[in-house]
Amino acid sequence: MEEIQTAVLKIEEIKIKVTAAIKKLFDNDLYFLINDLNERTITHKLGTYLQEGFSGFDVDCEYNKNVDEENGLKNIHMLINEAEKLNKRSKIVLNGELYVFSTYPDIIVHKRGGNENNLLIIEVKKTTNPTSRDFDQKKLKCYTDQLNSSLKYKYGLFIEFETKVEIPKLPTLIWYENGTALPSANALSN
Repeated sequence: MEEIQTAVLKIEEIKIKVTAAIKKLFDNDLYFLINDLNERTITHKLGTYLQEGFSGFDVDCEYNKNVDEENGLKNIHMLINEAEKLNKRSKIVLNGELYVFSTYPDIIVHKRGGNENNLLIIEVKKTTNPTSRDFDQKKLKCYTDQLNSSLKYKYGLFIEFETKVEIPKLPTLIWYENGTALPSANALSN
C-alpha cells in the first residue's frame, strides 16, 4: 500500500472530503439527528463515511493510543487555573501547575503506529448537548499545536450538529491549525 504523508493533503482537499462525508450522513442517516441519537452513534457513522474519502489513512473513533507517551495514551496538558475555568480537574498534576488529561477524540484521521501522519482530529457536539464546547475546543488547540504536543495533528475540526428538529440545518464547522482556530468559522450550505 502506498504511504500517504499528511503534507500531501492540503486543507482545501480535506474540507472537500469532510463535506462529502457530512452530506452523506445527511443523505443516509438524518434519522440520527432528527431523533437526537447519541453523539457516539453520529460520530461512528460519520467516521465510516470519512474512511471512504481518506483511503490510505485509518479513521478511528474514541481512539486514545499515543506511541510517544510513557503511558501509551493521548494526553493533553493544561494549566491548573485554565482547567478550573473549564470546570475540569485531573488527578495527575505535573510540576504543581499542570493538569494532565487522558482524552478520547471523537474521530481521528491518521496512520496507526506513530504520530508523524496525524492528519485530522474531530470533536463533535449536538446542539442539544448542554456541555460547554470550551473543553473540546481546547483539546483541538492542544492536538494541533505543533510546538507543544507530541501528537501534532495537522488540522482539527469542531462540528456542531443541529439535533431534535424536524429538518436539521447543516452543521457549523470550526477548523484549527497550529494550535489556533482558523479565522472563518463556517456552516455548510444546504
